[in-house]
Amino acid sequence: MKNTPTKMATSFWQKIAPALLGLLLAFMILEVGIRLGGFLLLSIQEYGNLHSIKQKGAYRILCLGESTTYKEYPHLLEQVLNQRNIGMRFSVIDKGRPGTNTLAILSRVESYLAEYHPDMVVAMMGINDKRISYYQDNTAPDAWLFRYCRTYRLVKILCIHFLKKIKREDIYGLSKSDPSRKSRPKDAGTLSGNPDLLNETPAFKIKELDFYGAKKISGPRSSYSNDGGISKTEASLKRAIELDPKNDKAYVELGRLYKNQGDSFQAGNLFKKAIELNPKNDDAYVELGGLYRFLDEFSQTADLLRKALEINPKNDKAYFELGWLYQMQGERRLSEDFFKKAIEINPKNDSAYAKLGAGYRRQREFSLAEDSFKKAIEINPRDVFPLFELGGLYRDQGKFPEAEVLFKKAIEIYPRNSRALVAMSSLYEEMGKPELAKAYASKAKHLGLEDQAAVTADNYHKLKEILDKKGIKLVCVQYPVRKVDPLKRIFEKDKGVIFVDNERVFKEAVREGSYNEYFRDMFGGDFGHCTPKGNLLLAQNIADVILKEVFNK
Repeated sequence: MKNTPTKMATSFWQKIAPALLGLLLAFMILEVGIRLGGFLLLSIQEYGNLHSIKQKGAYRILCLGESTTYKEYPHLLEQVLNQRNIGMRFSVIDKGRPGTNTLAILSRVESYLAEYHPDMVVAMMGINDKRISYYQDNTAPDAWLFRYCRTYRLVKILCIHFLKKIKREDIYGLSKSDPSRKSRPKDAGTLSGNPDLLNETPAFKIKELDFYGAKKISGPRSSYSNDGGISKTEASLKRAIELDPKNDKAYVELGRLYKNQGDSFQAGNLFKKAIELNPKNDDAYVELGGLYRFLDEFSQTADLLRKALEINPKNDKAYFELGWLYQMQGERRLSEDFFKKAIEINPKNDSAYAKLGAGYRRQREFSLAEDSFKKAIEINPRDVFPLFELGGLYRDQGKFPEAEVLFKKAIEIYPRNSRALVAMSSLYEEMGKPELAKAYASKAKHLGLEDQAAVTADNYHKLKEILDKKGIKLVCVQYPVRKVDPLKRIFEKDKGVIFVDNERVFKEAVREGSYNEYFRDMFGGDFGHCTPKGNLLLAQNIADVILKEVFNK
């Protein structure tokens, strides 16, 4: 008698059920083991570290900041302090985060304090507050079950490491046959496989921020210039949505409009609404991914961009965002490949050329950077970013007249561009034109662009309140070459704050040497990311102040 389909199916499930049950039990045991083992190991390790350090009398310093802190001066600060031999050992913890702002930093402070128990916090932050806004909600792209599953996260991290070991090629459709790879040096010290960056989610609610100045926050369609037709465009898009509430494209366009104005909270909600209406809207995933990128939620960003490319493999904006994501993480080769892929798909993607040029500039590949910036300007002459970057490139090379022309053009397009005004003032100082330098510095000061943003001041105050409750000293460090007065004004009525002034020491160093000896770029207008020599100078100056103000040495 032949087996019926029903009996065959029953037999199949009877055979496979024990195996599935075994896998489920193994998964549960592994999950519990990872959680318990991780808890025990971390507890033992943390207890041992703290006990050992305290027994040796180590003084713990927690450094907060952005990319100017991350893997920059903190390790040198520890070396310098310990070399002074004051009879105390110092331990310095680096918690800088690339691309972050004070709101995101503040959200993590409590967890850092609980983990590291510092005696002092050194903060150099606020540079990104004027030009970056952040969006965050509690909905991650992963299903809720997997989001909180340690086994899943472990496998995900291992997969990332595995992919990185196979030469990081052919990701999201990139070709393995790029001949230019052969001559490139291998990169080291990347972030994309860092579990801390992949899994840490700030437990805070983003509120609407009061931004001023440059409004370019992300994406190929952003612009520093103010569009006089914004109100009309907004009204038109709202009308389109009113007439057709299921118009997902109108939601995306309205979200882009708000994003370009710095209102990422509304923009994020609109992008999510577009995805809800049309799960196949690849542009909505790209735009939402860009917002997550600015919150340092790198894995969420990658997931959203991956989804966009699954829907539309020819979405050049998705490749552009991936390029920017990996550029933020220091993955030079990957970011370069993604920008090139975006250009291959859309040769008119000026932002991809501009960001590609910025990457070349950091590597001091001046010829390639110049070509990329010029191409971006040719495509979009009104975008301030490549104008400013090309001007900075010429300044790096000592081509001051060429830099002057480009900075002036950037200011002409957007007169309230703080970075260009300050850069012009600094340029004229180097050109030996003090009167012009003072004039541009006066313009910047008149517009209030030298002052810290209101959100920066607010978050500095909140940081001090948190530290005061725990009896932890606060050291506020001003960025190199900038005046410390704006920082001091933040704490006019507060006592006990220690300030580090880096204006004089850096200006003297640059005057005696050269700008390029101390800075790798000029992203801040008058300063940039430090070279090893610049970071050593920064660490030495901070150490001098700490030893004098706290230890009377």
